[in-house]
Amino acid sequence: MRTFIKIIAACIAILYIGATPIMAQQIKVVFGKVLNKPEGKNKAEPFPSSEKVYIFAFNTVAAARDAKKQLESGNATIMSDADVVAGPDGYYEIRVAENGALIFRVAMKTELREVNYNSEINLAIDGGIMLNQITVTADRPTPKPDAEAGTIEGNNFYVENSIPVPKQFGQPNRRLILQPYVIDCTTEDTVAYMRPTVMDGVEFHLTQDRRMAFNIANDTLSRYIDRKRPLSENPFNIPIKDTVHVEDPRRMYSARCKMVFADYTHITFKEDYQLTTCKIRRPLQFLEFTFPEFSLDPNKYKETPRREKRNTAGNISLTFLVGKAQLDPDVPANEEQMNKLKNDLLEIINGEGTTLKEFKITGVSSPDGRYASNLALAKLRTNFALGQITSVIPAAQWARVYKHPTETRVATWEEVAELLEQDSLFTEAEDVRKIIAKFPKSQDAQYASVMRLPYYSTVIKERLPRLRTVQYEYKHEIFRELNPDEILDRYKNDPEYRSGKKQFTRYEYWHLFQMVKDPVEAEKIYLRAYKETMGYDPDPSKRKPWILAANNLAVSYLKRDTFDVNILKPLIDITRKANQIDRFDDGISVTETEVNPETIVANQLAMYIRAYNFSEASILARILPDDKKFEMIKAFARCLGGYYKGGTTVQEVEERKKIFQLVKNSSPLNNVIMCMALNTEMYNKEAKQALEELPQSALTLYLKAILASRMGGDAGDMEACMILNQVFTMDSKFIKIAINDGDIKKELLEFYEDMFGKLE
Repeated sequence: MRTFIKIIAACIAILYIGATPIMAQQIKVVFGKVLNKPEGKNKAEPFPSSEKVYIFAFNTVAAARDAKKQLESGNATIMSDADVVAGPDGYYEIRVAENGALIFRVAMKTELREVNYNSEINLAIDGGIMLNQITVTADRPTPKPDAEAGTIEGNNFYVENSIPVPKQFGQPNRRLILQPYVIDCTTEDTVAYMRPTVMDGVEFHLTQDRRMAFNIANDTLSRYIDRKRPLSENPFNIPIKDTVHVEDPRRMYSARCKMVFADYTHITFKEDYQLTTCKIRRPLQFLEFTFPEFSLDPNKYKETPRREKRNTAGNISLTFLVGKAQLDPDVPANEEQMNKLKNDLLEIINGEGTTLKEFKITGVSSPDGRYASNLALAKLRTNFALGQITSVIPAAQWARVYKHPTETRVATWEEVAELLEQDSLFTEAEDVRKIIAKFPKSQDAQYASVMRLPYYSTVIKERLPRLRTVQYEYKHEIFRELNPDEILDRYKNDPEYRSGKKQFTRYEYWHLFQMVKDPVEAEKIYLRAYKETMGYDPDPSKRKPWILAANNLAVSYLKRDTFDVNILKPLIDITRKANQIDRFDDGISVTETEVNPETIVANQLAMYIRAYNFSEASILARILPDDKKFEMIKAFARCLGGYYKGGTTVQEVEERKKIFQLVKNSSPLNNVIMCMALNTEMYNKEAKQALEELPQSALTLYLKAILASRMGGDAGDMEACMILNQVFTMDSKFIKIAINDGDIKKELLEFYEDMFGKLE
């Protein structure tokens, strides 16, 4: 709306430039009284209420004289700049140019009076005897065009209508400005402006050229002027045919048009017309389609693992003979664990990227016997075990290891009680704890009392060897990649990685993509990987995500029938074909980069279709290769964009015929919809026949109602009403669809309401 106002303002401003007082015509209010003074009477008085007194204003005297001749010749229809009917007392007010003229018409009498700069014009007329009743009509309000339903195909809103300009509206000294525009019927906001039309009268154009210093290009509206047809007094039609791009084809739109007539200084007339109603024809709104989700081969995009420094730890436990610093030969695990420890340490010492950092040994003896003797025995056992270990580690390596002080201790009788409990000997364990409580500070006294328990030799003593151990702990650093299980464990159990405080590498994400099966959890991982791999280029247009994360995220969205057209957009160059390879040779190596992988393009095309952006979808359909697996998604994309009929070249016509047939044959319902979309007698008959073979549903009946209305005249409308009543009973959502559907005529719905009552 603002754009249109600026155009009008610019026009008026130009009209004022260079205007001289001689050329200017000021529009003013003229008032007065028109009274009846029959012949032979001295006193004038108001006309009877049955007589209407019409006053017509003309901004030029010449136009008024022409109109007077028409009225006197019996033509009851004239074109004026303004008109009013005098009040019961004969009073009137009217706007007219100060050097224009007024025509007074009552019964059979017509009088012309020049304004001649007067503000008050009174008149007494002999109305005479009206022999025949006539009706005088002024054509100042222009005839309105019949507004039809607009059509939306793809993202294109098609507007076609014409504006009738009545006789004498156009004058040689006037300019006509026509500005068509499209509004959103819900918000009443202006969506787009179409190309305006400007027509100049011959005199206006010559004068305007002089005022523009003989360079009409100085006129802001010059590029819109129709040079082929000057504005004249003759009636004519102005055709309006245009296509407007709309972002959301699901909304309701209406095309309107503002008409303005202006002379050199003033707007003399303006009107707003409706070119299309808010009912919209959407031929393909019921088209059914599904697309496969195209996945990338993950093995093609496996990332190189990244080695990291990781701390690990290990420990073993050895069992010794009673009273000796020798391993118990009857315990096979002793030798196995000792050999494993030696091998692990050798691997750490000799391995690539590994370093032994810490080593700790702890010797433990059982509480059987005197405490001091047991502690000395624990020390001997510790030294024995340490000698076994150091014998396999080179002295130079051992010198670099941080060795914790050797620890020795005697196991407590509380530990013995715990062993008894583990074997379900709860009474015996309770007896031992009572002794501990009785002698809390003396392990020797505890031992003496425990020995006197009747089951000491048979129950307690046989469990004491399990406490005669030496325990090893060691830590080392290793540079290596995590294995899949470690990656999954890190994702599930490391709070810093789980929360996103620390980032996974692409290699780790690659493994998570394969291992996390829950679709909701997997989508969260795809989104996180997408964001973290986007990059940090200062130019946002150069930021590109990791292709595998982006496509997995897109596929996840498509599987749950949602969309985000920005996910794959950074990976697509619409100026290139699919499956291109860019090669960069820096003299040392050649780097190859994929451009428009077909899988990415196909999934983005599906995204655009779900987003109702059929224009972009049609562009991507041209990028995809002519492969059988993409044939249907390309056909649907171009069909939904409106490219299934017409064409400007032989090749284009044939291509659109093929698209039409592919979509038409894709399902029985689509066969009906595509036939109805062409809306010809032949295809409507084919659609009607095909509908008979489909199961009866609310949708198929609704389509049948449209066909009945198209093909049957009044009888067809009656049939359509009966069918619609059945449809609305089956599924009430079709009530709103019908109200907004340009294929359901307004008259048909009015007929329906007369039959069945108001639609709710």
